[in-house]
Parts: sequence; C-alpha cells; structure tokens
Amino acid sequence: MDTLESNVRLECKLAFAELQTDMSDLAADLEHSGIPTLDHINYVMKVFFPGVSDHPILNVQRQFINTPRTNYDAAMIQFEQLLNNKFFLLSFINTLEAQKSFNIRDKVNVASLLMIILMGKMEYATDILKSLLLRLIDKSVCNKHPQLMLRRTESVVEKMLTNWMALCMYYYLKDYAGSSLFLLFKAIKHQIEKGVVDAITHEARYSLSEEKLLKEQIDYQVITLHIIQDDFDDKIQCKVLDCDSISQVKSKILDALFKNTPFSLRPSVHEVDLEWRHGGGHVTLQDEDVTTKH
Repeated sequence: MDTLESNVRLECKLAFAELQTDMSDLAADLEHSGIPTLDHINYVMKVFFPGVSDHPILNVQRQFINTPRTNYDAAMIQFEQLLNNKFFLLSFINTLEAQKSFNIRDKVNVASLLMIILMGKMEYATDILKSLLLRLIDKSVCNKHPQLMLRRTESVVEKMLTNWMALCMYYYLKDYAGSSLFLLFKAIKHQIEKGVVDAITHEARYSLSEEKLLKEQIDYQVITLHIIQDDFDDKIQCKVLDCDSISQVKSKILDALFKNTPFSLRPSVHEVDLEWRHGGGHVTLQDEDVTTKH
C-alpha cells in the first residue's frame, strides 16, 4: 500500500506540474484575438433550427403591409395580424396540439416559427409564454409524474420557452459571459490535448472524468509543427504528439489556423488532407493504411 500511495503521489505531482505550463499563453492569445461570436441571425438559426443550413425562412422577403404583391402575401399579412391577437394565438396552439398527427418535430418547428414572428414583440411573446406555461402547469399537476414538466420538450410552449431564453441571453453571452465560457472550454481542451488521448475510446491522460481516464502509461514526445500559410510570412506553431492519429493532428492544425473562426464555419478534418512529401513524391496520410496493425 505504501508503494502504491507513493506511485500515485508521484503521478499526481508530475501531472500537476505538466498542466501548469502554457496557460498564460492561451489567456494572452484570447485576450488579443477575442472570441469567435456568431452574429444574431446565425445564432438564432442554430438555436431555433439546429442542423438546417438553408432554411426557407432565410429566403423570405417581407413585403410592406400596404403593398402586398400577391394573394399569398395578403394572406400572410392577415395571418400575422391574427397571431398578434392573444386569444387567437392561444387557441391556434391549443388546436394544433389537440391533433393526434401533430408530432414532436411539428411542435418544435411551429414553436420556432412563432418565435421568429414574435422576436420584435418580446413583451407580447412573454405574455403568451406565461399563459401557455400556466396551462401546462395545470395539465402537469393532473399527471402521474408532474416533475417531468419541461424535461422532454413535448409541447409547443416548452420549445418556445427555450427559444425565448436564447433570445434574451444573446447579448449577455456576447458581451459578458461568452468570453469566460469560451476561455474555460479552450483551457480544458488545451489541457486535455497536452496528454495522450485515445482516438477510438476518447480516454485521456488528463481527463476530467474518472470513467474516461487513460490508465495505461504511454511514453510520448511533443513535436512542434511550423505551419506556413499562403499570403502570410509568419509561421504558426502547433504542438502535436508523436502518438497522435492523423485525424488528431489535422484537428490540432485546424485549431491553430482557425482559432478565431466559429467552429461551424471552418473546414472539418474530413475536408482536408495531410500529405507527406519527400523529393518528388508525396503520400496522403490516413489513420489506417497498409501499415496498420489490428
């Protein structure tokens, strides 16, 4: 037991010492370059319609209320006016949810589309939410499991509430909390990637979770890559491990090149290749090739 305790103590000391270095550089770099923040439109679209890059709502051109060009435009203007009537909107949502064919996906889409319309009238949207939540509370009290309310997004109001909170938090996240959250994320990612990470199981030497702790002792060396960018004279340094997979190396290179770009707007590891060039020949490096041992 004494030997085991001594080994654990030594391991903790080594890990602690390794994790103390380089953090000041990360903080200074983020302070200089800032954090990548989505504009309001992209933020709303990613929260309201996740995974949809070309939603039809982005192509809709609003017509002036006094000059509808078609019967469709006139109908949409009249429908929007009806949505501004609280009694109609509550009845409209209640009628939709009473339909057996109105599934979860439909509820999410309707909630997001309604919040798009109500974005410019947040006081009215809040009033509608209060009324819908009171209805939901009364309904949940009669159920066997009232504690499950707001956990499953099984109603229009639950998704509307999520969207409403996202709208209210945007400028706070952008101007205040976002930088701290982003720094925390980058710091955790930076520290974890300083040690070995299993590309298959994602177990890591510096994992925050004991369940994902890489227990095997693996010797490795740090390799510093010098990345040359087109049209730029300065080289960018990127540290990788000699035991990293090709995909892990590509990911770290992309992190270095696009550190000020939102993740959703930068290329993925599957869209870029890493080539080994020697003399006149070149080989595209892959995670698995003829040398791979299973």
